[in-house]
Amino acid sequence: MAGAHETQLYCLADPTYYDTPGRLPDRASRYRPGTGEVPAGWRRERQGLWTVLLPDGVRLPEQGWKLHVSAVPEQAPDTLETVARICTARRTAFKFLRSAQALRVADSKYAGRGSSGKFITVYPVDEGEFLALAEELGSALEGRPGPYVLTDLRIGGAPLYARYGAFVELWCQDATGRTVPALRDPAGRLVPDPREPVFRLPSWVEPPAALRPHLAARQAAAGDLPYRILDVLQFTNAGGIYLASDLATGERVVLREARPHAGLDAAGADAVTRLRREQWALERLAGLDCVPRLREVRTVWEHTFLVQEHIEGVQLFAEAIRRYPLVHQNCTAAQRTEYADWVTGVVARLERALEALHRRGVRFGDLHPANVVLRPDGSVVLVDFEYAAELTDRRVPVAGAGGVPVPAGLDGAAADRYLLWASWLMLLMPVTELAERDPGKLAALERRAREWFGLGEGDGPVRPGVPAVPGAVGVAGVVGAAGAVAGWGRSAPDAVACERRGRELLDGPSLGAVQDELVAGIHAGATPDRPDRLFPGDVAGFADGGTGVAHGAAGVLYALHRAGASWPEEYADWLVAAMRRRGIRSGFGAGLGSGLGGLYDGPLGVAVVLARIGRTEDAAELLARVREGQGARGADAVRPAREPGLYGGRAGAALARVRLASTLPGPAAPADGLLTEALGDARELAAAVRGEPVAGLAEPTAAGLLYGLAGIALLQLRLYRCTGERWLLDAARVALERAMGQCIRVPDGSVQVLDRGRRLAYLDRGSSGIALVLRELAELGGELRGADAFVADVRKVCAPGFIREPGLFRGRAGLMLALARLGGDGAVREGAAAREGAVREAVLGQVRKLQWHLVARPEGLLVPGMRLRRFSADLHTGAAGVLLALRGVEEAGAAGVELVTLG
Repeated sequence: MAGAHETQLYCLADPTYYDTPGRLPDRASRYRPGTGEVPAGWRRERQGLWTVLLPDGVRLPEQGWKLHVSAVPEQAPDTLETVARICTARRTAFKFLRSAQALRVADSKYAGRGSSGKFITVYPVDEGEFLALAEELGSALEGRPGPYVLTDLRIGGAPLYARYGAFVELWCQDATGRTVPALRDPAGRLVPDPREPVFRLPSWVEPPAALRPHLAARQAAAGDLPYRILDVLQFTNAGGIYLASDLATGERVVLREARPHAGLDAAGADAVTRLRREQWALERLAGLDCVPRLREVRTVWEHTFLVQEHIEGVQLFAEAIRRYPLVHQNCTAAQRTEYADWVTGVVARLERALEALHRRGVRFGDLHPANVVLRPDGSVVLVDFEYAAELTDRRVPVAGAGGVPVPAGLDGAAADRYLLWASWLMLLMPVTELAERDPGKLAALERRAREWFGLGEGDGPVRPGVPAVPGAVGVAGVVGAAGAVAGWGRSAPDAVACERRGRELLDGPSLGAVQDELVAGIHAGATPDRPDRLFPGDVAGFADGGTGVAHGAAGVLYALHRAGASWPEEYADWLVAAMRRRGIRSGFGAGLGSGLGGLYDGPLGVAVVLARIGRTEDAAELLARVREGQGARGADAVRPAREPGLYGGRAGAALARVRLASTLPGPAAPADGLLTEALGDARELAAAVRGEPVAGLAEPTAAGLLYGLAGIALLQLRLYRCTGERWLLDAARVALERAMGQCIRVPDGSVQVLDRGRRLAYLDRGSSGIALVLRELAELGGELRGADAFVADVRKVCAPGFIREPGLFRGRAGLMLALARLGGDGAVREGAAAREGAVREAVLGQVRKLQWHLVARPEGLLVPGMRLRRFSADLHTGAAGVLLALRGVEEAGAAGVELVTLG
């Protein structure tokens, strides 16, 4: 999954769906060399946010020395004209960010540090041209400002940088099996090309003599801080935040680093501007116990560091997560009251802190739970004053709690009080990002918070600028557990009527209307005219060209098929054409390498879906191309994944072969051959589970269904069903025993996976996926000590009151499906019918809670994806996964793990 920073970049081009930054609507700010006439003897190409100019007849090398030029926004047009003139005269290929908007994106706070500052890239054909261009460009650009390119070596006093790297896309697998950018070593082998934000030379490359003075200047300018770094608290394109100790006194401090001209925010301010703003605020507020003490500000090399007191304590948001009671399935009224009282106390202390700031004439401007530290005694400290301003400042703050920006017209103290209300709501209902998708959800979340925590209309802080309307709920997207009314969004009824109608539907027995509206939303988002994706999904979908099962068209078509929905044949045509365009050796999996991938991210998973939807000839063709690739030699070979799991690894590819053996006609895919291949993988996986080293296969360490031991066990159980070979049942038992061993019992009595300090229950990595496979083992006659008790304890976490996301593999939909499958033990005994009825009601209760997330639009129901920032239609995070889960619930959970693994 993409990190928070990468996700931010995929929110720029479209307000509704995640989309590639290359589709940024920036035509009005395009630079002239990308829009005017192409020079004679040149051609122009588009590459995402880049415009490339290539001279006819010039053949670029595969790799070599290249130059990067950076620029500040106000000087970028002239800098580009200067570089373009020099490169055109020399007939040297170059590329540039196509617009002022694109440059701001590349230099923004959340851009990748490895590419930051790279406005123009110049591609000399050899070392001689490289050195000549470095001298000419350095002279022409001397003294101009620009952000430092962290991956490169600076050339003199110009914003000019050099790096040895690939000129074309080269990919290989690193030691962990990940697909990464590559270089070719002197022996002709592709080796990883590290892209960390630090200048490094490949071991075999000797820098030209002309670069040595610049290397020496870089080392001499590095400078030292009188502090020892203990930990990195955060890295962004703006700089780092570090926990450190004073070398002289040993006192712990926090260093806030700011890079000049980098880390631009929505207002265009760079990191140093914001750091100086923080310095001003801390100096103005000196002596307040709710503000860190400023120690010093100093510049080392080209970066500025603000050094402040380290506050002993915990981040408010982290403490709220630790205390939050609604994640527990049997949360009591007393626990809710206790938490609400704690929130009330914290908010009261925050209100007093803001009043102290306001008395000093300072507006905080960026209040949210991540910018508050709780001391051990419970007192609050505000941190991160980058957006502080004079209390009389009339500008509306650009920062604030996720999904709840300050409304236009509120400034000064009123803006801070609005953010206090938003923080209060976030502590009670930590899904306020949904308000970005449906502003009416703010009122709905507040109403639910008051209901759940027993708060009256007068409890909590006042929301400035918004009149209180008791009972009004602006939820245009409420959907009942039993269904939705077609046309809610289409007819745009008022919010109160929408809410009332949602309540009326909660007791109905049918889920069909909800599924119909989800299908309508999926169709509405389809873009068969786009070559890079058919359905909008998670950011990860762009890595495989929008084709895969987890995040691409294959997964959506599978869900539509299993739900009995219809779709235009052009959807399947699009998927087949996209797979043919990509080619087997042009890349599958998480990158553009030649790995085979697994069930959810590789070509075999796509073939399974094509076979399931009736496109057996296309599935057989794809399978044949995979086999051809596996038979190739050297760099052309399609290699099996090193990872062991279902998602992108060996178990997933083997399970896909098992699926294909049962769905493709014999001549196209001989079942014996496919099962033999799968059995070979199962044997190696069994050995790896036992701790034996297996060449080309990583040791399984994770526990869950998609990435770990439970997924391996599922493969072995599927093969046991096909072959009856007893060793497979025994191997599955060993894998599941190890998976259970990675789980812990938490205070509410449930069992969850313990993974790097996190407690997980979701289908992808958590205990619910393990329990589903244990159920399969029991049905096949396999016995495992403690399995029944384990499954019973997993049930206790499958119906929590609160979950942040709705998706299938990491959200409410998956737990809802697991509950339906695990709820009954299938035995005929006294009380069994009553128990099954209770399970059914618990499942419907989870369906009802989907109304928190789903949003009705005129085109149908839409589902917020990972991180809740945009809608998604994919299987892993979006509407297809919710649709599949509802189908499973409607089938009384009988499909279980088979349903979500393309069975």
